[in-house]
Amino acid sequence: MKRESFLKKIKYASIGSAMADMALLLLVFFMATTTSEPPKGVDVELPVADAKGAEQDTFYLTIGSDGAVYLDGEYVTGEQLRDQLGMRAGEKDRTISITADKDLNYGQVASVLNILKEKEFLNVVFMSQPRE
Repeated sequence: MKRESFLKKIKYASIGSAMADMALLLLVFFMATTTSEPPKGVDVELPVADAKGAEQDTFYLTIGSDGAVYLDGEYVTGEQLRDQLGMRAGEKDRTISITADKDLNYGQVASVLNILKEKEFLNVVFMSQPRE
C-alpha cells in the first residue's frame, strides 16, 4: 500500500509541474507576439524643418550675489532692463532663464520678476543645481 500512495503523489506532482510549464510557455508566446507600438491611423509625411537649439530661444538673466543683473552676459540696471525688454517686445514668447545666487535676498529677484511681468515676458525658468 505504501508503494501505491507514493506513486499517486508522484503522479499528481508531475501533472502540476506540466501545468506550470504550459502557463509559462503561453505567457512567453503572448509576450513575443504582442506589439507595443500604438496603431497608426494613416501614413503621414512630415515636413522638413531646421531645428534651433534651445539657447537661441532663450534670454539669460543672471543676478549676482551683490544684486547686479546681467542680460545675456552684459550688466544692466533696472531701467536698462526695461528698455532692453521694451525693444524686444516682439519676442515675448521666448524663455527667460534666470540664474540667481542661492544666498541672494528674494526682494532683488522679485524686482527683476516685476520688470518681466510689466513687460509681459512671462515664460520664466529658474536654473538650479541637480540634487545628489
